[in-house]
Amino acid sequence: MNLDTVNLCDSYILNGIPVTEEDFRYELRKYKKSEIKFTAIADLSKTTFFHQNCDYMILVGAGEYNQSKESKLKELDSIRSNLNKNLPEIVIRDYICEGCKQVVVDGTPIGMYEARNLVNELKPKNIDFIVSYESANPRIFGRYSINGLTEIFLKKKADNKSYE
Repeated sequence: MNLDTVNLCDSYILNGIPVTEEDFRYELRKYKKSEIKFTAIADLSKTTFFHQNCDYMILVGAGEYNQSKESKLKELDSIRSNLNKNLPEIVIRDYICEGCKQVVVDGTPIGMYEARNLVNELKPKNIDFIVSYESANPRIFGRYSINGLTEIFLKKKADNKSYE
């Protein structure tokens, strides 16, 4: 990917909140380099969850993110409970889950059934960082984010990939 020719969005996601480029630059100055926990370039060309006229969006998490195993488990249990309670056992094509939260893994929004399978099998030791937001912008993250959003950043595997 050549960053000089990439079609980046005009907005950014900073700590789960969509901001303009100007606000992004201003807010980012408040953090030390050591406080930038993760940076991801989300490929929007393979998803319909982001309703933007662009191909890539920059996501940044900053601040103090020293998450304990207990904190990771609490977040993981919350999204597990939400998806297991609101999704039927059997996979129903094009099912609209009225109570499901949106799940974003390493900057990529994933479908509800895929999210349920992932969180049910995921172990805290494989999570770099997990955070939930009670309200996220549905115009950015899709319809399910109106119920909340859980962002999961996985630890990198040996092949330098975490999720596909």
